[in-house]
Amino acid sequence: MENAKKCADANPGYSVFDVKGVNIYTPKTTTPVTPDVPFLVRITITDLNIRKGPGTDYDRTQFIPVGVYTIVEVKSGKGSTAGWGRLKSGAGWISLDFATRI
Repeated sequence: MENAKKCADANPGYSVFDVKGVNIYTPKTTTPVTPDVPFLVRITITDLNIRKGPGTDYDRTQFIPVGVYTIVEVKSGKGSTAGWGRLKSGAGWISLDFATRI
């Protein structure tokens, strides 16, 4: 049960149901705040993937070099609690868990 709750907490919109289909746990959620875009982020790690879409279920295209980048769109997706940011360059999406907004 605790593992199911953790999974529901980590995935917005998920709930836990018993074998009869009765909802037994729904995480307390807040309305997600969509950040004003565009905005700048600093990347300081050398092995952050750029993905074709907003989530780890999309293919990796390359690693993003350390530096400052412009994010033009933010979406939620698998593998990131802070969301995914689309790069202005058009190269793809990065996890905002590993970016610092500046």
